Amino acid sequence: MRRDKLLLRTGYVLSAVASVGTYLGGFGLLVVATVLVIGVILTRVGIYSYYERYLAFRAFHDFSEGKVKHECIACGASCHLKVNLDRNDAERILKYAEQEGIKETIIEKRGRNYWLKRKSSGACVFLRQINNLPRCSIYSIRPTACRLYPLIPSGQRLKVDPLCPGLSNAKGHTFKEHLTTQEVGPYVRKALGKI
Repeated sequence: MRRDKLLLRTGYVLSAVASVGTYLGGFGLLVVATVLVIGVILTRVGIYSYYERYLAFRAFHDFSEGKVKHECIACGASCHLKVNLDRNDAERILKYAEQEGIKETIIEKRGRNYWLKRKSSGACVFLRQINNLPRCSIYSIRPTACRLYPLIPSGQRLKVDPLCPGLSNAKGHTFKEHLTTQEVGPYVRKALGKI
């Protein structure tokens, strides 16, 4: 289990323990419920702020400055993220699905955005286990968001998944090499105005 999820669950348990302690201390249900809600909110905000803001942007800085490199180790971490599709991604994947005779829903629309459908496990519908290893069944036509990983767009900025196991001080691609090998340099320049 990822460290952020483990810390989140631990925070929830501690919030529940604090509310039980409050109840055993003789406080009313309103106070107990308030302690529980405040504990849960503080846990979520704290974990989000630390991992998604502080560490993610620090990891991007380190990656873009050459202090950290990235080598994909085919762990499947990116296959559990929500994948936003641009029009080209959606058209390419729908064409593939039609050619392969795939009848199930593979793309969902929420508002004006299109997303790859996810299984109940949270994994992408195209993730397969082959010889106990996670493999993408559409790797050759994978969406831009998948090719970007461990980079993740965040508004007009980029961040890096700080828990990506492919990040290393010693081996892998530099930031610029990653953009070139994954063919995402033009996307980054156009969408985010970087490089």
